[in-house]
Amino acid sequence: MKAVLLNCSLEKGTKETDTEKLLHESAQIFQREEIDVERIHLRDFHINFGITDQLDNEDDWPFVFEKILGADILLLATPIAMGDKSSLASLILERLQGYHQLKNRKGQGIFYNKVGGAIVADGGDGGARLAAQSIHYRLSMLGYTLPPHASAICNEKLENPAQSDWDCIEEEVVRMTYNVIHFAELLHFNPIPVIGNKVDDKKVPPKV
Repeated sequence: MKAVLLNCSLEKGTKETDTEKLLHESAQIFQREEIDVERIHLRDFHINFGITDQLDNEDDWPFVFEKILGADILLLATPIAMGDKSSLASLILERLQGYHQLKNRKGQGIFYNKVGGAIVADGGDGGARLAAQSIHYRLSMLGYTLPPHASAICNEKLENPAQSDWDCIEEEVVRMTYNVIHFAELLHFNPIPVIGNKVDDKKVPPKV
């Protein structure tokens, strides 16, 4: 099983942010559970805006999309910027929207039988729950399955791992990570039935 963890922070990958700290904790759980994990810091890539399924070599989107498509679990981690998810998180969801009518080999949406989740680092700015709800809705509309407690929200700045601010790791990140793992395993052995879940269009399905 594979998991792709997307860091949607607006900071370069060389800077340690709360978003990266929380994502690191989740990644360690995946590794302990023998899940193949790939972490991608989106700020280090050039990705064009647009809602389209056209892949080209003018930006790094084909590389990122290939990783997402090949994963059983997609996890978006974002800070809060002015009360909402980062522009990078919105960008990725918009690019994925361009594929919502494409089919897998069973005739279902290409994101069916994949599990989604979110990490939101609030930092005390507010807006984390609305950002998580927005991510949940858009992942669901794309075809991702969301387990209970599919988001981990941390409302404080994580300045010292020894302080109680890090209680959110145990309460939020651990629960969310194990829930997405459990549901990915469920869908692996019991995929969503094809009946009533086919995409009615004429597009050629990509290789999944």
